[in-house]
Amino acid sequence: MGIKNFLLKNFGIRVVALFLAIFVWAIIAGRERSFLIKTFDINVEYFNNGSNIDVRSVTPDKVRVKVQGMSNVMNRITADDFKLRIDLKRLNEGTRLNYLTEDYLQYPPKINILSIQPRMIEITSVEFDTRELKINVHYRGTPKPGVHILEKRLVPEKIRVMGYKYQIANRHEVDTIGWIDLNQIEGSQVIKLKLKKEKDFLKFEGADTVDVYIVTDQPNPESKSSTSSKDKQ
Repeated sequence: MGIKNFLLKNFGIRVVALFLAIFVWAIIAGRERSFLIKTFDINVEYFNNGSNIDVRSVTPDKVRVKVQGMSNVMNRITADDFKLRIDLKRLNEGTRLNYLTEDYLQYPPKINILSIQPRMIEITSVEFDTRELKINVHYRGTPKPGVHILEKRLVPEKIRVMGYKYQIANRHEVDTIGWIDLNQIEGSQVIKLKLKKEKDFLKFEGADTVDVYIVTDQPNPESKSSTSSKDKQ
């Protein structure tokens, strides 16, 4: 009788407590097993591009990813858990390549990818190049009577320029800014001229000037003047 009374005592309360415990457990278990859907915007990254390759455009620079997974997993995931990195090792001059987004998307385990927008990424590149070009100096006029030019020599005669390969491939000369008026030449001298930087040239390798050595049958005017002053003394 003692055991029976113990079991039947507060029987209703015990049953309610049992059902309440089962109900709470079911809610918690259901939450753990329920699914969530989230959408993330992922930056497109690239690497391994050569030092002579300029990546001109990446279209688009972000992709939108919709994923599904268990609630307990999805609640811990952020956009930083996704990576979209494209290896540009094979990218070369004037290349426009399309990459399938899903082939380069890295994402956490235990989730499913529902959609990726867009499915393709286009990357355009241009190759840098350096080329040695001849320096071209412009002259005008004629020497004064009695002045004979024996030699016109450039130092340097050529200059290396850097630019996009497709732009400088057919370039053969670099012009100077301005010209040399031969009518103003009175004797041997050195004239420094600045090189003209065309829009096709990104930069000159080295100095952007050229020294023009003009040798005549007349002495340097400055030297002549200096000698004359010494003779007077």
